[in-house]
Amino acid sequence: MNFQQDLQDQQQERAHAGTAHQPGMLRSPGAGVLRRSPLSLAIGYAAAMLSAASLVPAAQAQPAPGTAAATYRDIAAGPLGQVLSRFAADAGVALSFDSRLLEGKTSPGLRGSFSVSDGFTRLLQGSGLQVRRLSSGGYVLEAGAPAGNAIPRADIAVTELPTVEITAQRTNSELVRPTRQSTLIGRDEFVELRQASDSLATVLSKAVPGMADSSRTITDYGQTLRGRNALVLVDGIPLNTNRDSARNMATLNLASIESVEVLRGSSAIYGAGASGGIIAITTRPAGGAPHAETTVSLRSSLSQPRADSLGGEISHYLSGSAGAVDYAVNVGLQHIGASYDGKGRRIAPEPSQGDLFDSENYTVGGKIGMRIDRHQRVQLSASRYVAEQDSEVASDPSVARLPAGSAVAAPIHGLRLDKQNQIRNTLLNASYQHGNIAGSSLSTQLYFRDYFTRFTPFDARAVATRGNNVDQVMQNSTIWGGRATFDTPLAKDWKLLWGLDANHERSDMPNDFFDAAAYDASGGLVFEPSRTVMYMPSLTTRSIGGFGQLQYRISQAWALEGGLRREHARAHFDDFVPLSQIRAASPRQVRGGTLSYAAWLANVGAVFKPAKGHELYASFSQGFQLPDMGLQVRNATPAFNLTSSALAPVKTNNYELGWRGGAGALHGTLALFYTTSKLGDLQSFNNGLILTRTAEKIRGLEAAVDYLPVASSWGYGATLTAMSGRETPQGSTQDQVMTGYRIPPTKVTAYVQYKPGDAWSARLQATHYGARDSRLNGAASFGRRDVSSYTTLDLTGRYQLTARDAITFGIENLLDRYYLPAYSQLMRNSNNTSRLPALGAVLSASYQHRW
Repeated sequence: MNFQQDLQDQQQERAHAGTAHQPGMLRSPGAGVLRRSPLSLAIGYAAAMLSAASLVPAAQAQPAPGTAAATYRDIAAGPLGQVLSRFAADAGVALSFDSRLLEGKTSPGLRGSFSVSDGFTRLLQGSGLQVRRLSSGGYVLEAGAPAGNAIPRADIAVTELPTVEITAQRTNSELVRPTRQSTLIGRDEFVELRQASDSLATVLSKAVPGMADSSRTITDYGQTLRGRNALVLVDGIPLNTNRDSARNMATLNLASIESVEVLRGSSAIYGAGASGGIIAITTRPAGGAPHAETTVSLRSSLSQPRADSLGGEISHYLSGSAGAVDYAVNVGLQHIGASYDGKGRRIAPEPSQGDLFDSENYTVGGKIGMRIDRHQRVQLSASRYVAEQDSEVASDPSVARLPAGSAVAAPIHGLRLDKQNQIRNTLLNASYQHGNIAGSSLSTQLYFRDYFTRFTPFDARAVATRGNNVDQVMQNSTIWGGRATFDTPLAKDWKLLWGLDANHERSDMPNDFFDAAAYDASGGLVFEPSRTVMYMPSLTTRSIGGFGQLQYRISQAWALEGGLRREHARAHFDDFVPLSQIRAASPRQVRGGTLSYAAWLANVGAVFKPAKGHELYASFSQGFQLPDMGLQVRNATPAFNLTSSALAPVKTNNYELGWRGGAGALHGTLALFYTTSKLGDLQSFNNGLILTRTAEKIRGLEAAVDYLPVASSWGYGATLTAMSGRETPQGSTQDQVMTGYRIPPTKVTAYVQYKPGDAWSARLQATHYGARDSRLNGAASFGRRDVSSYTTLDLTGRYQLTARDAITFGIENLLDRYYLPAYSQLMRNSNNTSRLPALGAVLSASYQHRW
């Protein structure tokens, strides 16, 4: 949450103002704790110990975006280098230091509301060290604390160490505070919150206003942000693909996450895809003082504490610097077991979008950076994540023959399927920063992504466009692109942010056919492959865009910003034989073609500070994205005509009014938003047989409040999200409610946290999703059903055993309630096999050792 400095601190705020931290998030103490697999624990643990011993002392902490305003800080005690690095990341400032200055020094940590300057002063008290703020806005650590431990003057002649940062952020500014709401979840907080959630999607659904509930499966289908799609970035690399497989937030291991920032509202500042907002994930940084940690985790159902419900994880992370070079390495191995509902019954597999029950997952990643000189830095990074299911449990197909909504999915044992759900995600990233090119700073990156995913087999014999088959779809995608961002000061209180983006994606979808007779005879258990065909041909999409954003601080109370973006997108596919023609004696082809679109996008915003500690803002912004073109192409018939297709781009208009501020220990935010689009995203019904576009209007309210008294061990907070959406079908003058997969029910969250000292803390959080009826005239259809309300209670905690050892635990669904999340109540495949109960009570516990 942004806790604003008063007007007399404007000079410092102008140097550091940036990303907001959302209320409802109270920082947990200490470093992050990761969950890891029980497989090969002895080998992994020994390897972690050996690798930690190889650390080399060094220099330079990796910065992170954030704010320098007076903000509630909760930084645990520990080695001074680690404490300073975490504080800098929490505050969103760049910090450079020589690790030799920190050898043998510790810090008691920090708890309370502090500005960046005050925070550094408290942390360094008695250390004989000081920090100095540089002209770039970063900080450098130096020997020799001044009298009173005050921050020294900026005019002292000391050589500036480089403070360039590896980041794709374009939303931070020293002139204009954000004209939108955002949520920042730091490392320590994320580690604690994930102990009571089964995935990143579930963590965000409980923590971020405007975010719909997760499916509790592998898919993020229907998990909208303010009723629209969100662009998911990992270190600036987009995880979205035009052929949306809806697994964007399941393609990385949670242990590798350093922070997650969610910016809400339409935006074109990163290019196409952010019609609802941006989920910017930052992975663990390179550099800083030598640091290593090993984490072992276990997870078990409490509803049915059986051996098959056990899951586990082991991970190791190390980072450090050696002269001008810094590095980081993270590895992990995870096993996910079976899941049980609140009645103690095993949850069936999800046959529509898939799940990762009974899976083995691993991740490996590394970063290496080099400081070229005082202005330049380059960093290379690579990571690979693989998740592969190996289960003998299938979903009983007979449940689909019962009336929709009359039963839940049922598991059956004896599955014979060689190739099950799988995700493979490889990321390569090269970044370069220059702090002074003719007075401008430059941040660039080039990226490459290789993505593969396999879905659960599907009985598609009732779908004419699928060729009367039992089949299993896969997706291959390769994406490469880059971006460049220039930050150019024009004059006092004037700045121009400008840059370019390019993205190229190539995707196709192979399809394995199975022997339908063997499938029927086995009751849906035996899948004998027959042949592989192409479901969707190679689809290539390209986009390129340029933008300029002008920012002007009129006075200490007023600031304005506005900008334009030009976006151009192109899509192409070749002639192909659709599945509907596969068995024909003389199969006919669908003719390929090319579509090109271009658009101008604008945004404007204003921020006003009427009084100490309060900000009002207003903004208008536009977003742009191509619809899911593969959704239409893959089910096309030979009569398909590209020129008359429903593939025009989505252009959104987003209007927002908001407030943020507080007094004393009370802080809050409020936002009212309204978004429109003449053409909404492509909607698919009956497995692609019906495709439609509608004009859309979405309005909503988000509110959050925190009460965090410094002198008390208790903290409290709550959030509220309420929205509605109406759509007008093409050719109609009457509007109607939007589907439940687009507009979620009203969400209310509340928490209470108790932290009597630095040794331990506990947090109890409730999440309530209201009822919502999205049926038309009482008739149920795809995405249009009557959803009942449900409430969950989660408990998390942390205990610091020693300065190097900590235990983190969590109980998801503490009361072991039996309920169906909204995704399951809406029934993704329109029958009971997608009607899945949520997890019952689940215990997670992690032990972390810092080397």
